[in-house]
Amino acid sequence: MSSNVTANYSHDYVTSDSRIGNNEKRTLWVVFLTFITMIVEIAFGHWTGSMALLADGWHMGSHVGALGISVIAYRLAKSSKMNSKFTFGAGKFIPLGGYTSAIMLGMVALLMCVESLNRFVSPQSIDFSTAIFVSVVGLVVNVASALLLWDSHDHQHDEHTAKDHVHDHNHKSALVHVIADALTSVMAIVALLLGKHFGWVWADPLIGVAGGVVILRWAYTLVRKTSWELLDGRSKLFSEDDIRNLFANDDGVKVLDLHVWRIAPSAHAGEVTISAPKMMGSQYYRSRILEHYAIEHLTVEERVH
Repeated sequence: MSSNVTANYSHDYVTSDSRIGNNEKRTLWVVFLTFITMIVEIAFGHWTGSMALLADGWHMGSHVGALGISVIAYRLAKSSKMNSKFTFGAGKFIPLGGYTSAIMLGMVALLMCVESLNRFVSPQSIDFSTAIFVSVVGLVVNVASALLLWDSHDHQHDEHTAKDHVHDHNHKSALVHVIADALTSVMAIVALLLGKHFGWVWADPLIGVAGGVVILRWAYTLVRKTSWELLDGRSKLFSEDDIRNLFANDDGVKVLDLHVWRIAPSAHAGEVTISAPKMMGSQYYRSRILEHYAIEHLTVEERVH
């Protein structure tokens, strides 16, 4: 016997989540801000011959691309048409957007490293003063973007119920990425100052390689996290052992099978098979689980032994 009862069964978890909508709006602002800065930095990087400035510009460009994909993912995840086509709604578009952007970022990072290594072999003249000025502008934009995203960053969640926890890969990765952008800008400024005042022209391509490594590291981390969610890895927010222990004191009651996974940034699905000496009704066990854990789509099967 199984039960999966709800008053109004809808899988539109993203549209109903106000925090996701707020994250999307702030992401759009950051995309606009960083896109303008990206154009300026890349243009001046070519003009001044600074690989560090080009690296910072492309780093910002990778950020624009990643967030652009995230915005598209937000829109698809909120689409009523898309939500009606998928078993648990379209919430998976959000980690899919993060995964796709991470692959793109990795490709850009590799190109940056290759170009920087070429500059070691064939150095080019650099207009240090102009490059430093534009790098400082980029740093200011990065800090402003980080503050904009940080204001809506979700720090509050109850580890036991998770009712207020929003696991938005796009937003969290964007925050980490703009902070990395800011660090890359600082590194570029340092390299340009060393080149201008001490003649260490090798510092500029060295920072270009370092910037590429930063992007590769970020891309790897995002691929690992989003692929886990896309492949329905066990939710790291819930402890399956704790759920099993809910029935540890019930005579003869055993949890035979248990699966909990994330289906949207703030929604989980779960399947539980329980064996008991007498029939209590699966809704009984379902209610006990939901008293402690916010699992939006929970199916319980009861077996009598």
